[in-house]
Amino acid sequence: MKRLLLLAVSALFLGWFSVTVQTPNHLAKTWAPKEYSGPFGFIRQAFLENLSGPTSDSSALLAGLAIGDTSKLSELAQDNMKVVSLTHLTAVSGANCAIVIGLVYVVLGRLALSRMIKTLISISALVFYVLLVGPEPSVLRAATMAGVVMLGHLLGRRGGATQGLALCVIALLIADPWLATNYGFLLSVLATLGILELAPAMAVRLSARMPKWLALLLAVSISAQLACLPVLLQLQAGLSTYSIPANLLSEPLVAPITVLGIGACLISPIAPWVSSFLSWIASLGTWCILAIAKYLAEAPVATVDWPSGIYGVIGGVLVLILVVAWMRSRNRQVRKVSALSISLLVAAIIGGCSSQQFQASSWPPKDWSVVSCDVGQGDATVIKSQGLIAVIDVGRKPGPIRKCLDRLRVVKIDLLVLTHFDLDHVGGLDGALESRVIGTAIITSYQDERPAAGITWRKLSKAAVETIEAGAGLSGTFGDFKWQVLSPHLGAAEAEDSNDGSVTMLFANSQLVFLGLADLGERGQMRLASESSIWLGDGFGEVPVVVKVAHHGSRDQYPELYEQLRPQVSLFSVGEGNEYGHPTDRSLAMVRNAGSSIFRTDKQGSIAIVATSEGLRAYVSGRG
Repeated sequence: MKRLLLLAVSALFLGWFSVTVQTPNHLAKTWAPKEYSGPFGFIRQAFLENLSGPTSDSSALLAGLAIGDTSKLSELAQDNMKVVSLTHLTAVSGANCAIVIGLVYVVLGRLALSRMIKTLISISALVFYVLLVGPEPSVLRAATMAGVVMLGHLLGRRGGATQGLALCVIALLIADPWLATNYGFLLSVLATLGILELAPAMAVRLSARMPKWLALLLAVSISAQLACLPVLLQLQAGLSTYSIPANLLSEPLVAPITVLGIGACLISPIAPWVSSFLSWIASLGTWCILAIAKYLAEAPVATVDWPSGIYGVIGGVLVLILVVAWMRSRNRQVRKVSALSISLLVAAIIGGCSSQQFQASSWPPKDWSVVSCDVGQGDATVIKSQGLIAVIDVGRKPGPIRKCLDRLRVVKIDLLVLTHFDLDHVGGLDGALESRVIGTAIITSYQDERPAAGITWRKLSKAAVETIEAGAGLSGTFGDFKWQVLSPHLGAAEAEDSNDGSVTMLFANSQLVFLGLADLGERGQMRLASESSIWLGDGFGEVPVVVKVAHHGSRDQYPELYEQLRPQVSLFSVGEGNEYGHPTDRSLAMVRNAGSSIFRTDKQGSIAIVATSEGLRAYVSGRG
């Protein structure tokens, strides 16, 4: 009972802590593997330079499993692994330390050495590995606990594993209190505690219904994820539906991959070609893991909705307590009540969140014309006409735009417009390019010296049939739409910054008019209004107008432009809980005063606009 109380209180506290303390308003100390070199940085560098594999992501994942370096792993691969709860594979932890110690003991087992010498050599090897991979919180936790266990073994004192975990946590927090603000440390501690306290009892019960090896694998995976649930809910939207099969299929590959990866790393400064050969062999395994992650991440209903915030934490802790009571209680009646309570609680929570999921399953409508994709704090708009597709901006990360385009069944982008080179508009380009053909690309003619501009240019030069710099007056046809660039003028001499030089475009047909204002600020909107005789004339008559509100609904707006347009629908592409306060009350009031209906991706998810003979209809996917 005491252990059950310890597990529940720990999970509740750490879950509450992650909700209330780890916010943008609180300082948190982070650790980035790619910034670490340490005394053995030359070994890391040689290993990374000699990595090879079937794909760039497979070799990059090998570096993650062997030394915790994910700097070369693409965001698409990371997103897939996150969806199916496989990101823990790239966090060097107890499994890596166990492999290192196991390899050392295998070598030392053939030598006639005393227990003290063997233990000291093992601890030295562990210290070397920590210095090689870097002081990542999960590494510190695992290495300290392993050191405590080995020291206890040397002294002939065998304490409980849970006590060893508690001791190492106390020691680490005394040494570095900032670890308490690190998600990796919280998850590492909870996962270990769950495995120690829940997995043995669960394995015994499961082994009555399946082979022992499978029962043990399931018990370890389920126990770790249950214990981490209160914190995981703050890092991802909902529960991963396929996390257990993903881990069951991947875990058998981890040990051989890690052994080969560590071997390749150690030998890389001496024999680079051997390191490349070993890493290529090991990358075959990581390629399989990535294929598993991609297949399951793209499967239907990859996540199940769950409440966020403190209510989600409380629900997760209640489930954890009931599962522990179900598995560990010797009272048959208690086990029955716990099992029934788990079923009712999970059904109530998921059932209460399922309306959005059912709504999302029927989205998008068949005859949509304009879609504002939910890509978080960024922009991504898709326009369809007579089977042709135009995409305006791609958001910050590849995952959300890829998911949106997949749901819209987009296989070819006939017109790709990147309004400017801010990362929340071009950062997700890989997600749009993946498995898709690109026709014409239009980019701003504003001269941007930032790295994102050069990277975007290079990607488009390989993917697009042609790339054109936008200038006011540039026009064309797209299905039954006529489009034209309204700003900036070619060369963007009038632009004060990249936002002021972002591309604004007008799409018009007989059923609707769409105006994308990108991140154009008040000055740019004033210029646009002063030139309205060119593109607006006497107005659009009875044709309804849809506006993508500029700059996610910031305060930097020119209300007179919106008064001129009188849009029926205003789309706000904005991230939930963003730190900028977008959309502002001023911009919301502005479009309301213009007589517009408001739709927001942070509240309603992706938004599809359908043009009918009776006017415009909006269909939202819902959040999650």
